[in-house]
Amino acid sequence: MKLNKFFFGLLMTPAVMMVGCSDYEDTEVASPEANADAIGAYFEKNSNPVKLLPGKTSFNITLKRASAGDAVNVPFKVVENKNDFFELPVTQFVFEAGKQSSAPIAVSFNIGNAVFQKNDTLSLQVLDGVKDHLYAAGYTDTMYPFVIDYTWKSDSLASTMVKDEYANTFTGEGTLATVEIAKDFEVVKTNPSPDYTKNSLVRIPSFFATIGKSKVAGEDHIQFVVDKDHKNPQFLSTGYLASKEISLTVNKTELETGMTQKFAEKKEYPICMDLVSIVVDGPATTAAATTDNVTYLVTYNLYAFDEKADKKYQLSTEDDTVPVEGNTQYKAKFEVKFVKASAE
Repeated sequence: MKLNKFFFGLLMTPAVMMVGCSDYEDTEVASPEANADAIGAYFEKNSNPVKLLPGKTSFNITLKRASAGDAVNVPFKVVENKNDFFELPVTQFVFEAGKQSSAPIAVSFNIGNAVFQKNDTLSLQVLDGVKDHLYAAGYTDTMYPFVIDYTWKSDSLASTMVKDEYANTFTGEGTLATVEIAKDFEVVKTNPSPDYTKNSLVRIPSFFATIGKSKVAGEDHIQFVVDKDHKNPQFLSTGYLASKEISLTVNKTELETGMTQKFAEKKEYPICMDLVSIVVDGPATTAAATTDNVTYLVTYNLYAFDEKADKKYQLSTEDDTVPVEGNTQYKAKFEVKFVKASAE
C-alpha cells in the first residue's frame, strides 16, 4: 500500500504543476504619463550661494524644465527681497523651443545699499510652489544667499600669537590665531599668481572667537591693507575701495563679536567692536630669508549696543549692574609673517 501511494503521488505531481502554470497571466502596467500641458519647471538646487568680488554688480540665474518642448515663458514670484535690495529686469524665465534650460536672467543689486561682507538673500518661486510634472526634478522654490567678499586663504601666512588687553594676555604669551590673506585682492590679470610685492589685504577672522572670548564667530574681522613693504597699514574702508573705483560700503563700526552683556533691566545686548587705529609696532624683523615678520598694534573700542535706542553702554563683569553709556578702549598686538616675493 505504501508503494502504491508513492506511485500515485508521482503521477499526480505533473498535473498539479500544469494547473498552477495555467493560472499565471502575463500583464503589462503602463507608466503614468505627464499632462501634455505640464511645463515641469524646476530649480536644480534649493540653495544657490552667490559670492561676488567687490566691483561686480550682477549675477545670473536660470531655470530648468523636465523635457524640451515648445517655446514657453514661466513666471516667477519673489518670495524674499528685503528692502528691494535685488533688482530683476523681468518677471519670467524664457525657454526657447527645444531647450531645457532657460535664458539666464541677470540679477543686479542696489550698490548704494551694498555692504562688504554683509549677507543678503533673494528667494524665488515658480508654479506657486507645486510641481506640475510627474518627472520634474529639483525644486519649485530656491534661495540665493548672497555676499560680496574676497577669497580668504591662510596657506601663505603663518599663524600668530595675539596679545590682547581685553583677554588679559597683552603682557603674556597670548593666543594662537590664524592670519589670512585675500588672494584675489589687486591681482594683476597678466600675472594671476599672488604677487607679494604689491599691496596685500590681511585679516584675523572672527577676532574674539579666535582668542577664545566668544564661542560664536562674529563679524569682528580685523582686516587691513599694507603696502609692498608690509608697512603703512590701514583698515579696509569705503574710501580705500572708492580710490580703486569700487563703490561699496565697508563697515568698521558696530561689528558684532558674538559676545553679549546683560544688565539689571534683564535686557541682553550684543557686544560690538569699533576699529580705531592700526600701526606698525616697531621695525620689521626677518626671522628667515623667506619671510618678513611685522608686528601690528590695533586699537579698538568695545561696548554693549542697544540698536533700538541707538545707545552704547560700557561693559561690566557683573550681570546686575546698571548700564552706563560709553565704551572702553583696548589694544591688541600680533605678528604677521609675510612670504617674500624672492622666496616664491
